[in-house]
Amino acid sequence: MKNPFAYGRVVEGKDYCPRPKLEKLLAEMLVSGQNVVLHGERRVGKTSLAVRAARKKRAVYVDFLACNDAGEVTERIVKAAMKAASNAGLLDAALKAFASLRPKVTVDPDTGAIGATLDMRPSDLNIGSVEAALEKLGELHKKKPIVVILDEFQDVLRIKESKTALARMRSVIQFQGDLPYVFSGSAREKMEMIFSDPDSPFFKSAITVEVAAHEGGAFQRFLAKKFSETKRKVGGGLFEAIHDMGVTVTGDVQQLCWAIWFSSEPGETIGEDSIEGALDTIFQIERSKYEDAVLNVSATQLKVLVALARQGGERIYSSDFKRVSGISVVGSITKAVQRLEELRIIYKHKNEYRFANPFFGVWMRTQFA
Repeated sequence: MKNPFAYGRVVEGKDYCPRPKLEKLLAEMLVSGQNVVLHGERRVGKTSLAVRAARKKRAVYVDFLACNDAGEVTERIVKAAMKAASNAGLLDAALKAFASLRPKVTVDPDTGAIGATLDMRPSDLNIGSVEAALEKLGELHKKKPIVVILDEFQDVLRIKESKTALARMRSVIQFQGDLPYVFSGSAREKMEMIFSDPDSPFFKSAITVEVAAHEGGAFQRFLAKKFSETKRKVGGGLFEAIHDMGVTVTGDVQQLCWAIWFSSEPGETIGEDSIEGALDTIFQIERSKYEDAVLNVSATQLKVLVALARQGGERIYSSDFKRVSGISVVGSITKAVQRLEELRIIYKHKNEYRFANPFFGVWMRTQFA
């Protein structure tokens, strides 16, 4: 029997928990050609929402995660365009549209998936090539309406001369008529820097839509139905216990439910006491990553992580946090936190620092109690 819970990827169909109001709002914006910024925590379901809202058009999904230069940005745009065009029966049109960037189509021998590489010298893949790739998306849009989803958009800031890159990108996007762009990212402060800073080229260039974690009855009923369909009954207190342990983001809840299902048997009643076995399953799968994270941070950074796991991250300069961490110098805490953010081990949500992977935080408490 297949595990009914999906996480860590874009979910569609029966794996997607509907958000009727948000879907309707976003779909209406995209139909009218409105550019949108999706704000929300990591793994909250922003990308799945965007793909769902864009389902009446062909979505070109581009992931900018950890892009280091303009060449990578260009290649990812072209690869995404080729994949979407292939699925829409427009591969020849896409090859013609992107001809100046000299794409070479590749086919995965195992899956048949379409990919692409660019037959260009690295020196030719620059900010100008990013601009050209975006212009070609406009040409593709004229053949068949598309929606462009630019995920982890904040990582454009990693590019050398990022402000120039953003200005050139904006100069293309603002003249593409009814071609809608969805900008999504997991680093909220950096996304706000791009879209809310008056000095940014993208200042007020898109409408912001807030995407919160699923809460309340609808999501719980969705999860309970998944258990029920695979002959498991949800007992009282399960979802409350999950929330109380700090697992609130949609993708994290799905992952824990995946592990609960994996650790249970048909006919079993799932309750609060099922969580411990599920956590053991997650720890068994992810332990090597946790251990690598611990080994690859400095001694000061590790002390901060231990204190975050024990004390939480609302008051990192309090006397209690200093006592638990063993760090008395404010500057040392600040420097460690900044580096841990750069490593994507923690992130800031409003005025609180949180573990990017909440299960890593739980594991830290068990190892450094």
